[in-house]
Amino acid sequence: MKKKRGPKYYKSIVNNDVLNYDEYYMSFRERLIYTTVIVGLGGLAGELFYGGWFKNNGTPTLLTHISNIVVFCVFGFLALKVFYKRIVEKKRLKRQETLRGQFRDFLSSMSTSLSSGANIYDSIRNSYDDLQGQYSENSYIVSEIYEILEGINNNVTVEKMFEEFGTRSGVDDIKNFAIVFATCNRRGGDIKKAVRRTYEIISEKIVIEEEIKTKVTSNKMQLNMMIVIPFVIVFMLRNSSSSFAESFASVIGVIGLTISAAIYLAAYLLGQKILKM
Repeated sequence: MKKKRGPKYYKSIVNNDVLNYDEYYMSFRERLIYTTVIVGLGGLAGELFYGGWFKNNGTPTLLTHISNIVVFCVFGFLALKVFYKRIVEKKRLKRQETLRGQFRDFLSSMSTSLSSGANIYDSIRNSYDDLQGQYSENSYIVSEIYEILEGINNNVTVEKMFEEFGTRSGVDDIKNFAIVFATCNRRGGDIKKAVRRTYEIISEKIVIEEEIKTKVTSNKMQLNMMIVIPFVIVFMLRNSSSSFAESFASVIGVIGLTISAAIYLAAYLLGQKILKM
């Protein structure tokens, strides 16, 4: 059964539209661009592997043109089905990664404010002012801290606002901070230490993740090259001689290309999965 997607926005405690970070909805412009690119590249790949059927002594016939259109459409939309969701997922994860980095900066500012003797509300307010100078008005963290301040001004507890933000963010570090903050605030724990420690943990994670990304960069480049090379080889063979081009359109050629394409696609998806681990 197909999993139903969550909404793009939720209604917050103070009845404002707030972003659901666990779902990414492309804008019309993004959908148009990515759909065009994916269908176009998928269709061209299909043409490269399976184009040119039903030729008469090397001369394209009406059936050749019709089959080329069918191949282009079929492979274009197959590529769209396979890669569109992957792009959406990458954008979702990238947004959450950006949010976590911005949240770390919020914790840094809040920790500094708490250390100077400010109370919780004033430290959040001061952090909001600092973040406005660091990020744009429409940035994720500025919008979220504004929402938290709005909740506090409407007699909603600060721990409740952090809890709502953590749940909606889909980021474990923010969820965990909300839990720790609520526990410290209710039981009289050291909030200043909790904020500082959370900042340090997120910073350490980001540094480690950046080191890992740096180390696997060469592997990603090799994987991307693996994507291109088979197409280059097939293109060169098709255009090197007419006999090669005709052999690709034969029954044996089609079977061979299909098996090769299946192995190639499986290897690419496995490589993506390994690098994602």
